[in-house]
Amino acid sequence: MENRLFKELEWGINLSTNTIFLTYDIDVDALYHICTRMDALKKYNKGKDINLIISSYGGDVYSMMGIIDYIKNLEIKVNTICYGAAMSATAVILACGTGVRSMSENSTVMIHEGSAFEHGKVSDILKTSDHLKLLHKSINKILGEVTEKPKAFWNRISKTDTYLTSEQCLEYGVIDEIV
Repeated sequence: MENRLFKELEWGINLSTNTIFLTYDIDVDALYHICTRMDALKKYNKGKDINLIISSYGGDVYSMMGIIDYIKNLEIKVNTICYGAAMSATAVILACGTGVRSMSENSTVMIHEGSAFEHGKVSDILKTSDHLKLLHKSINKILGEVTEKPKAFWNRISKTDTYLTSEQCLEYGVIDEIV
């Protein structure tokens, strides 16, 4: 039993509560780890909701989109729970839970426009800028769908770094409950 506990800690999961801990930056490794851990829990505890506990400053938008798509296509529910902070990419993941979406009373969510560090020819920088605008529209469309707030609301909110309390997240439909 002790050996299993150490393995669970190493893997960032808890088999008895069907929980995954997302406490790192979102990147391609995070996409891989989250999806494989969800697969493992789905097989280990057939039919049981997965709990995704989030405390992260965000990360890569492409990996975020992959995690969101993966969650949406699971045949079981994924409850998202924020303890501490869900910022940038992880704020969107929090909102996209397919089960109960919650956060602790003193946690913080931050939503903003995407950013990139680009260098090179002006034409390439302009292409990147156009692509970022499309990604920003996609993210605000997703937020509009999962929160039932108009896309225009999220366009306005995300123009700058916007920090939200648990009460604001509940009011805006980012979460379903405060724990």
